[in-house]
Amino acid sequence: MFQRIFHCLLGWLGIRRLREHSFFATLLARPAAVADFGVHHGEFFAALKCEHPVARALLIEADPALAESLKQTFGDEADVVHGAVVAESKQGSVTFTRSIQPESSSVFKEWSAAYGIADQVTVPALDFSDAVKRLGGRIDLIKMDVEGAEIGILESASASDLAGCGQLTVEFHDKRPPFTRRDVDRVCRRMRAEGYAIVMANWPKVDDVLFVNLKSVPAAKRIAVRCRVVVANALFIMRRRIFESGYSS
Repeated sequence: MFQRIFHCLLGWLGIRRLREHSFFATLLARPAAVADFGVHHGEFFAALKCEHPVARALLIEADPALAESLKQTFGDEADVVHGAVVAESKQGSVTFTRSIQPESSSVFKEWSAAYGIADQVTVPALDFSDAVKRLGGRIDLIKMDVEGAEIGILESASASDLAGCGQLTVEFHDKRPPFTRRDVDRVCRRMRAEGYAIVMANWPKVDDVLFVNLKSVPAAKRIAVRCRVVVANALFIMRRRIFESGYSS
């Protein structure tokens, strides 16, 4: 019964979860400008465009084989870019380590090594600003799953670029070096300072964190959005406390 109530309340709040990434569907523009950092096989974007009209889409994938496959699949519906989104301090190109377990491939060799290294390739490097500019300075939703690089990306992103984003749904990786929960907490403090509200959709884990840019919400609706964020966080905490399990679709 609680499970049914839980999902009904999430629907009432306007929260949607696709491929383990949560966001407020009711806050998205129709149609929306979206970006996907770490596309893998494109499951998130494929699911999103089936439910929500998309005006412009930017898909960035570092694995060359996956990027080529994505171009074949979404070439007419999105701008597919072969490259790795990294912290602003890195320029030109970066070494991308492909893991035997593809989902763990990363610009951090030590991260990929945990599952075994397949090979290493040099790929073009893009920073957060590059992505924002490619979509005309405004992105309604960014999904980020970049195996550790999310820490540097969000720490180095400029305030003006963050101001151009509506929502970011991020999978943080804090279980293996070089990252810890302290790094994630530091990023969350920075995002709050930039005007973002935060939903921990798999509390207390940080593998599904939603950042909502309150500054992008009309002033008359901000209090309502803040209330929705508070209620959503309470629901996710209650679910974990009662069932000792995370959020499942």
